[in-house]
Amino acid sequence: MRSPAIVTLCLLTTSFATAQTATLRGKVEDVPGTQNQFFLDGTRLPLVSTALNLNTWLGQQAEMQVVDVGTAAAPVLRVDAAVPIGKILDLGNLRLGQTSTFEVAAPTGSFTFLFVDFTDNGGFLPIQGAGCYLLGAAPALLAQGFTTAPNRFQIQFTMPTDQTLLGFEISGQAIFGTVAGGWQLSNADSKVVQP
Repeated sequence: MRSPAIVTLCLLTTSFATAQTATLRGKVEDVPGTQNQFFLDGTRLPLVSTALNLNTWLGQQAEMQVVDVGTAAAPVLRVDAAVPIGKILDLGNLRLGQTSTFEVAAPTGSFTFLFVDFTDNGGFLPIQGAGCYLLGAAPALLAQGFTTAPNRFQIQFTMPTDQTLLGFEISGQAIFGTVAGGWQLSNADSKVVQP
């Protein structure tokens, strides 16, 4: 099921001021075979920083304060501050014909939407108060429902046995509304489809 509603929601709630600081949740990864080049896990978004040594954040989930210093077509995210957080979204595994648990960590009673898209379709759209939307313009809504104790929304997902999907990287992102009010966007998580 395709869901343009999430993009409409994002566009309606976004301030379009240039060089605005945005809250971004995710994990810092390094570009293999390079020195001091970084990207946001689950995306193709480059990360740079003059305020932090991103080498010390490798593999760490963080809530970052970022500013897009690139262009709309090619965002580059400057990380100005970061604090460690726990992983919110875990996609499990994507192996043809196998079932895996996908999980979102959110307060009990939160209504949760889980979206997926091809990683190459990703983007960057800050949403004031919620975080940053990182998928494409028309992601697939994979699941929705309420978190249950202990603060988890889980689904079992069986990867189709479609051989044409082998090698593709799939990203997911969750958005959840808490019982206290307000919406939050999770980190992006991605997996390459394996045999």
